[in-house]
Amino acid sequence: MTKINIVMIKYNEHLLKNNNYNSLKMGYFSQRKKRERENLFMVISLSLIAIIYCILLFDIQNCQVIDFLRGWQFHFYLFNAFLLLYTLFRTKFLYSFIAVILLVFNYASLAKTARLFFNEASENTQFFEITYQKGEQNYNILLNSQEYVIFRSGKIDLSPNIKATFISLKKLDKPLTIVNIDFSKAPKVELSIAFNNLAQFVEGQDEPIIVVGDFQVPSWTPLFRKFLLKTELKVKNHVILSDGHQAFKFFVIPAINILGFDNVSLKQLTYTPDSKSFYIKLTF
Repeated sequence: MTKINIVMIKYNEHLLKNNNYNSLKMGYFSQRKKRERENLFMVISLSLIAIIYCILLFDIQNCQVIDFLRGWQFHFYLFNAFLLLYTLFRTKFLYSFIAVILLVFNYASLAKTARLFFNEASENTQFFEITYQKGEQNYNILLNSQEYVIFRSGKIDLSPNIKATFISLKKLDKPLTIVNIDFSKAPKVELSIAFNNLAQFVEGQDEPIIVVGDFQVPSWTPLFRKFLLKTELKVKNHVILSDGHQAFKFFVIPAINILGFDNVSLKQLTYTPDSKSFYIKLTF
């Protein structure tokens, strides 16, 4: 082997070592930058969630920023849960601990009035069936109406531009009043008046009452909470992510709710695409 060949072999070995070193160096810096981006994502996300939760502590009326954030509070809760899983996957246990604290705080805020994932069910066997279709306020919400004795129906003027319909019936000599509302297109300035007048109507009834419809705002808003506290009604359904026209729509404020007293529970809630309506089976 000539000296030239020996020199070339040594030179190639030197280049190979340099290439391997540079590859390892580039891989190390690439992984380091990736970890830095992940840490930055976790820090920024957790910080934003914490700031949003702090803002929601303030009960300021007619503040567009707070109203907007409160409307999407459930979605922030879901993002918070994702952050917890992500930080656990990345073994960032300090971040996981912070995510747990924030998640518990938000859950406590939401769960005061809302049922997040499950309907309120019971073992009662007596039931009645109704349908709800967004935008439709009529008396034809009863299914199998021949099983009931209807003794009263009418309209309620809740504000200058907001009305509701109601129907009172009996089944097995048990009276019940069902109120059908739709606040989805109501002027926001009239919502407080509408909720107050609806509360007065509920308090004026001797029989159990069901209120079903689109309230425009979710049940964890101060206005809705005040209404539930005053009437002692409770939300019976899980959070409904639907606009009333699609069975599921993630980016929508969950404003459709079914309310009732303790003696009523929700056995079934199903969306029917053909009629764009909700089938509701309630037990009492």
